[in-house]
This record gives sequence, C-alpha cells and structure tokens, in this order.
Amino acid sequence: MMGTGVRALVCAAGLAYWGRNLRGRMTAFAKLPDRKTQTGYAMALLLGIIGGALADWLNAPLPWFVGPMVVNTFAALMGAPVIGPNFLRPIALPALGVVLGAAFLPEIFANLRQWALPLGLIPVFILISTFVNYVFFRRIAREDAITAYLSSVPGGLTDMILLGEAYGGNTRQIALAHSMRVMVSVLAIAFVVVWHSGSVGQGAPRPVTHLGDVGLRDGAVLLACAVLGPWVAKALRIPAGLMLGALLLSAVAHLTGVTRAPVPTVVSLGAQLVLGTSVGARFAGVTFGSAARSMGFGLASSLVSLVVSAAMALVPVWLVGLDYFEALLGYAPGGMMEMSLLALAINQSVAYVTVAHIIRYVLVMLTAIGAFHVIRRWA
Repeated sequence: MMGTGVRALVCAAGLAYWGRNLRGRMTAFAKLPDRKTQTGYAMALLLGIIGGALADWLNAPLPWFVGPMVVNTFAALMGAPVIGPNFLRPIALPALGVVLGAAFLPEIFANLRQWALPLGLIPVFILISTFVNYVFFRRIAREDAITAYLSSVPGGLTDMILLGEAYGGNTRQIALAHSMRVMVSVLAIAFVVVWHSGSVGQGAPRPVTHLGDVGLRDGAVLLACAVLGPWVAKALRIPAGLMLGALLLSAVAHLTGVTRAPVPTVVSLGAQLVLGTSVGARFAGVTFGSAARSMGFGLASSLVSLVVSAAMALVPVWLVGLDYFEALLGYAPGGMMEMSLLALAINQSVAYVTVAHIIRYVLVMLTAIGAFHVIRRWA
C-alpha cells in the first residue's frame, strides 16, 4: 500500500513539474524533434542501456554512468548518429542533486576539522594544475596563449568555451581538453579502485533502496527537493542550478533531520544512465581522423592533471589522515557530478567530495576570468 502511495506521489510530482508552464510545454510539444533527432536520442539511450548492463555485469564501479559514457563515446567517434538526451537533463540533474544531498547527514560535522586542510589547499591545486597544463599546451601542443589557458583551467567547461569563441581561441581543443579530462578521470580512478579494492575494501556495493522502502512523508520531502530546488537556485542565481538547487535543499533536509531517507536506487541509476549517455554523446560529430591531434593532447593533459591530483592528495593523507581516495576525488580534474558519483559508488564521503568541487568551481569562476584577461593582454 505504501509503495503504491509513493508511486502515485512520483507521478503527481512529475506532472506538477512538467506542467508548471503549460503554455511553454505545449509549444515545445508542438515542435517535436524530427525523425533523425528522435533516432539519435533512441540510439544513444539504447547504447547507454547496453553499456550500463555490460559494465554492471563486469562489476565495474559506477556501471550505469561509466558504461553509457564509454559506449556512446566510442559510437560517436566511429560516426554513429547518437544525440545526447539533453531533454531529460531537467529531470536527471535534480534527481542526482537529491541523491548527492542525501549524503549530508549530521555525522559529517565531526569531520569538519579534518576537512579544513585539504579544502584550504584547493587554491594551491588550481594554481599548480593550471600552470602545469598551460606550459604543456604552450610548449608541447604549440597552442596559442588563449587556447592553452582556457584548456588548462580545471573546471568551467561552458564558460571556457564561450571565452574561447569570443576571443579567437581554438574551441575544438578547449572542448576536447575538458571533455577528455572528465572521461579519463572517471575511467582512470575507477580502474585504480578496482585494482586496489582487494586491499582497501573499496567498491563494496551500497544497500539497494526500493521505492517501497521510502515512506510517504520522506518521499514527499525528497520530491519537493527535486521539484523546488531548480526554482530556488534560479531565484538565488546559483550556477548549475538544476543540480545544485536540488542538492542544496536535500542537504539542508538531511542535515536538519527533516529526513534521513536515501533516494531509491532506481532513480539514481536512471539519472546516471541519462547523464553518462549525454557525456559520451558530446563527441558526436568528432571523428578519430579529424580530431586525432586535439584528442591526443587532451588525453595527455588529462594524465598530467591526474598526476598532479594524485600527488596533491598525498598531502592531506600525511598531515591529517584523510582517506587517499577521498582526497584524490576531491582534487581530481573531473567534474563535480562525476567525482561525487564515484565517491558514492566506492563508499567515500560524497559530502566532502561535493564540497571540494563546489569550492573549486567558485574559485575558478572568481579568479579564472580575471586571470584570462591578464594572459590575453600579455599574449
């Protein structure tokens, strides 16, 4: 009976979410994508399901994100007409935000003193990582100063591409450098976790939460976080508000004890499928032949960034005893979404990793643009 109530609530919230602007939705539905676009969506999602199932069968960490990402990346580079299901992101991102926010339980307050040092070192990491990659792109890849800098900043993909377009940078190199950094970070760290899991106990699966396991009241709270989060973020002008707004409300709800309920596993896996598919499909229109040079330098830059992250992660391990994988995920050059999901998959502190990446994003946005204009004038 309770499961039926939760499902009914899910349906009602979904209808409310999509119906909040009926006129706009009707206009959108009146302009359905053409057959070619629909086929691209369907192909990408089908490949994502196949990739997720295969990765799950192989017992890979984060299978329903990594599998769809890898399979769609390969398909896109081979010329398959895959199209990322971005129309599902307004559902997947808030859902993921609630999933990550559910990790912010009151117990994390006991760890704040241990977190202070590694979080305080984030500006140092940004400086070192950007400098090392800038030198790589200038001296090895022979890119201009604008392209080299915008390809080197650890974060802010969309902002860096827009700056590159505005000031004559090589936007393909910038986009591929950031996209490759995300993909390589996820795959490399997942591989290391699998290789090392026998001795550190990582990768143990989290308990599965079924829809029926979440009470009616808790379900209503979680759904409210997902539905209202994007509105709150928009009102507060929070960037990446679809996910961060829901994450903020979910974190507040869990920290204050309004709920301690985790999000049903099927919701988390569905969001991962959509987002992993979208990440892989970014490479649509790019072929091995046409972008081999840019991809090669993007791969090399990603490995350079990972080496910097791996070395930097040793500092809080030695000084305050932070778990190495936790420290690594906090400094890793992948995006907040991807690294937080990896933390979730390998039972590390999602709260720490999420906070670390939020701080890094804010610092990048506050400093990178100003530094860019200095470099542009100097160049």
